[in-house]
Amino acid sequence: MKKFRAVFLSFLCLLCAPPSYAESEVEALRREVAELRQMVSELKNDVSSAKTSPPAVISSASTPARWTPEIGVIADVVAKLDSPKVDEEGADRVSVRELELVLGSAVDPYSRLDATIAFSDFEEASLEEAYYTHFELPWDLTARVGRFKPRVGKAIPMHRDSLETVDEPLAIEKYFGVEGYNKTGADLKKILDLPWSSTHEVSLGILEGGVGEGGTVFGSTRRHPTIYSHLKNYWDVTDSAGFELGASHLVGSKDSDAHFEVNVLGIDATWIQRLNPVQTFKLQGESFFMNREETLWGAYFLADWRFHTLWSAGGRLDYADADKGISGYLTFHQSEFARWRLQLTHREIANGKDDDQVLIQGAFAIGDHKHKIQ
Repeated sequence: MKKFRAVFLSFLCLLCAPPSYAESEVEALRREVAELRQMVSELKNDVSSAKTSPPAVISSASTPARWTPEIGVIADVVAKLDSPKVDEEGADRVSVRELELVLGSAVDPYSRLDATIAFSDFEEASLEEAYYTHFELPWDLTARVGRFKPRVGKAIPMHRDSLETVDEPLAIEKYFGVEGYNKTGADLKKILDLPWSSTHEVSLGILEGGVGEGGTVFGSTRRHPTIYSHLKNYWDVTDSAGFELGASHLVGSKDSDAHFEVNVLGIDATWIQRLNPVQTFKLQGESFFMNREETLWGAYFLADWRFHTLWSAGGRLDYADADKGISGYLTFHQSEFARWRLQLTHREIANGKDDDQVLIQGAFAIGDHKHKIQ
């Protein structure tokens, strides 16, 4: 009996005692809180030492992305067949007309550096662009200095891969150069804050003298500068249509003297009609009036219809001092970074024979390029 009583009392003591697992859980929580406090303390020490210690040498293998410039490559491959027996380089052959290495990056929160180096399989490598841009100057000005495409009209500031046609308009080729107009200088741009629903932008720059390859509007010397200005105006006519009107002026020299005897006035107009989310119709025209002892005039008119997500077609009329041209083209937009174009061109040269051309172009882009293929 006494033995049974002792066992019963022991069982009651076990029932009344606090559970041991509660004590173990509380102790585990205390240990975790202590470990978290230690980790926070170590992180604070690491931040403090990083602020006071000198910067470590960064190897190329561990360079952060913010120190790597944007790099892109744009290839412009052209097959050209034309009628004359004596041809310039690049005719009656397939050629890499241009391969652009595009580099760019922000210098700091207020400025940017961009460069374009051009290669070709029948021309020497050349520096197409290399310019520094500074934003948010006093009076909301934006400045560029270096080698760049000036803001003159519509076709001159655009790269070949952004044009609607394989080649530049005849007036651009004849007056400013076969590959357009790139010059070293400096310019300023300002968007005008006017109290009506439109956009207005004015640009003013000074460039080295001369023109591009084959250009005739200015002389060959670079010593005497060219000054240019441009005014761009844009209006949203309707919810689906927009109109842009621009005016440009250039003054420079045609020979080695210091006189500014050449004046060029340019007028450009563009109408864009968005028919639906896929289809877009564009009309664009540009004229140049030049006074350099004699009066010269050149112009082009372009119509482009994006009738499908992947397809567009259009035509261009050219005129430059009695030289005339007409072109028709069909473009397959494979993607944003690849495009194919077939173009047929007929030119009537005042002092030579007529020229018929068949042009097939493939334009391809990789990397973080600046001017995407349109």
